[in-house]
Amino acid sequence: MKIRAIELSNIRHFAGRRASLSGIGDGITVLSEPNEFGKSTFFDALHALFFEKHRSSKAPVKALQPYAGGAPEVTVEVDLPDGRFQISKRWLSRAMARVSDANGRIVALDDEAEAWIAQLLGAGLAGPSGLLWVRQGLMGLEPEGRSAEDNRERERGLAARRDLMSSVAGEIDMMTGGRRMDGVLDRANAALTRLATTTGKPKAGGEWARAVDEAAALAAQEQGLRAKMLQLGDGLRRRSEVMRSQAALAHPQAVVARDTAVADARAAHQSALAHVEKRQAAARDLTLADLTLDAASKDITRLDRLSERVRVAAEAQKAASDKASLAHSRAEELAAKDRSATEIAAAATGVSRGFRLRLAVAQKAQLASSARQRAGELARLLARALELQQQLQADHALGGLLKITPQAIASAEKSQNLFDRLTAQSEAQAVLLQFSYSGDARAISSARVVDDTPQRLQEATEFSLPGIGRLRIDPGIARGGDIGTSIAEATAALAKHLAACDAADLPEARRHLANAQRLDGALQQTALLLADVAPDGVDALRQAHVTALAEAGDADGPAEDAATLEVMVTAAERTEAEQVAIAKTAHALAVAAGEHRAQTEADQKSAHRTAIEAADEAGDLAILAQGLADLRAALPELAQRAAEAAALSARLKAEAPDLETAAARLARASTASDQARREADALREELASLNTRIELLAEQGIEETLDEIIGTRSAAEARAGRYETEVQALSRLRRALEDARAKARDAYFGPVMRELEPLLAILHPGAALLIDDQSLLPVALTRDGQPEALDILSGGTREQLAILTRLAFARLFARGGQTVPVILDDALVHSDDDRIEAMFTALHRVAKDQQILVLTCRQRAFAALGGERAKVVVTQA
Repeated sequence: MKIRAIELSNIRHFAGRRASLSGIGDGITVLSEPNEFGKSTFFDALHALFFEKHRSSKAPVKALQPYAGGAPEVTVEVDLPDGRFQISKRWLSRAMARVSDANGRIVALDDEAEAWIAQLLGAGLAGPSGLLWVRQGLMGLEPEGRSAEDNRERERGLAARRDLMSSVAGEIDMMTGGRRMDGVLDRANAALTRLATTTGKPKAGGEWARAVDEAAALAAQEQGLRAKMLQLGDGLRRRSEVMRSQAALAHPQAVVARDTAVADARAAHQSALAHVEKRQAAARDLTLADLTLDAASKDITRLDRLSERVRVAAEAQKAASDKASLAHSRAEELAAKDRSATEIAAAATGVSRGFRLRLAVAQKAQLASSARQRAGELARLLARALELQQQLQADHALGGLLKITPQAIASAEKSQNLFDRLTAQSEAQAVLLQFSYSGDARAISSARVVDDTPQRLQEATEFSLPGIGRLRIDPGIARGGDIGTSIAEATAALAKHLAACDAADLPEARRHLANAQRLDGALQQTALLLADVAPDGVDALRQAHVTALAEAGDADGPAEDAATLEVMVTAAERTEAEQVAIAKTAHALAVAAGEHRAQTEADQKSAHRTAIEAADEAGDLAILAQGLADLRAALPELAQRAAEAAALSARLKAEAPDLETAAARLARASTASDQARREADALREELASLNTRIELLAEQGIEETLDEIIGTRSAAEARAGRYETEVQALSRLRRALEDARAKARDAYFGPVMRELEPLLAILHPGAALLIDDQSLLPVALTRDGQPEALDILSGGTREQLAILTRLAFARLFARGGQTVPVILDDALVHSDDDRIEAMFTALHRVAKDQQILVLTCRQRAFAALGGERAKVVVTQA
């Protein structure tokens, strides 16, 4: 079978679209597209087409459905020995399966189509596809997962390999003895299974295990009885030893010897204790003599020091008195200088203060003169400000009478214009009537008729003509009435606006506005002058004038020159500062001298107290001297007594027995006596216990029981040994048969190894693969004579070996008449540059008579693969 085209509709991210993969050739065809393009989608859809029923809703089918839902559909064109066919399936919604021939004629539909596909699978597609179609991420020859789908993949692959190998090496039964060997192996395995486990150990519940367990139980009983026999023998021997020990301890000579040793050790210990008491008394006498001699020496030293202290205190008292007298004289001298400097400084301060008072009077007089000048200026400004204020108030009063604004004038002008326009319009529409009476014709009844005066009639008017009748003149009643009303309204509005301007007509109103504007300008000018004269207001200016008058005061007479006085004040202050500094220095020296005098007086008093204390402590100096003489005279005698006491203590120490040794001997003798007594008591108790235990063991008949168990155990061990020999013989027979079968199975792997060796040589020259005879899969790679398990090889090497093995099986399938395309989905992802080029060469070697479809996202890496380049066309469904 060869695939020519694949079409997907509404599958995964091709939702609502149709994706067509075409241009698949006989050799290598490469679909190189980026990640998430949908390459694995084509692989999964092809797998579902052949292995999932169209009515299935299992996980592999649902995995094809896009997120938006809908019915996934797959169509594949294949070339078979019978021609080209088109296989289609749709799942989940309106499910269907269809097989059509090259002319579009339906060959099978739904269940019949599934049967047609099943027949195709039964013809050899199921196994090869499981072996030759490599999913993305699969590095080995079998899936590594534990799902049901992975298990089915493994089963299909193993079945395919076994069928293929059996078809190639069909004479295997002849080479291995056929079914007879199988029968022997089955019987040997059954016998082994009955007796032993797969590891060759006794099987639980089997005859061998029962014999072994019985022998072990009897051996345990025998061990227990032998232990009791040992206990009985040990008890008898121990009883003899105890009795001998009792006899030795109770022997009269041994008892006398222990008592004598205790008495001698006690006497020696008492003698050592008495000697220790003598040594302690001699040591006390020596200590007393040493203390007396030391006390005398210390008294001599203390009296010498006291005499020296009295002398030193007297000298210190005299020196402190002299120093205090000198300090007193110095303090009196500096105090006098301090008083003189203070008086001079006070005089300088008085002079400086007098000059400052005179300067203050002169400055005050100067300020009063300035204040008088400022008061005069402020008086003038105040008068001007009051004048401007009065003028401003008058202007404001006049401005209040002229309440007219440009807006009011504009309103009046607007009303005047309207009135003039309406009046002109009325006059233009009016009828001009003029009567000239003659004779007695003045009887025309109308108040409006004036002789020889033209009259404008703006409304309908009737005239009575005596003797003639009535005359009616109408200029147009409707039009005339409207104009009359408008003129009346305009007249009222004009009168209102003129009244607001306090004018009889518009020219007078304009004159009032001009007067108001001139008055407003005058007000602004006056306000500016007032702000210039009194920026803070008239009241502030008035207050400043009062303050200036107060500051001016009633100054009379000429004042001294302030500048001259300032020079004199500066000189007086400089002299004052110098004298004050001198006075401070003198005062500081006087204070320091006073403090020094106080310190020397305190030192004098302290030296005086120290001299008194030393004299009080020494007492009468004559008595002190006599005491020193007496102590010096008694000192040799005290030294002689101390030497004698030391000699006695040394002699007693040299003659002293070892108290600790005497105590140890006494303890040893006492302990030995006590131990002999306790041992005798323990032996009596142990002898009673041994007699009881020996009597109990003798009553059990241990020797007879032990002889019976030894015989039974020997029989059980012999039976277990026979079973063990039988198991070993059966195991050896099975190994011999399996070795014979394994040797015969070399023919099993010959064909696949012949196909694999040239491919493996491309990648690993001189290497060989070891194939397991159970799984029919490679388990080790031998390079340079060193076998390496596949588990320890790198992921890239394992992937390359798996693909080479698949290619070898593909060659075998092709030679057996089952041409199945090899499909690699993102394979060789772990290969380096050199290895991947070698793999490309191996692919091309197989592709001479084998269709290979490569799906990859590594566009640059697979550019060197060559082959035909397939394209996917995506259109709307």
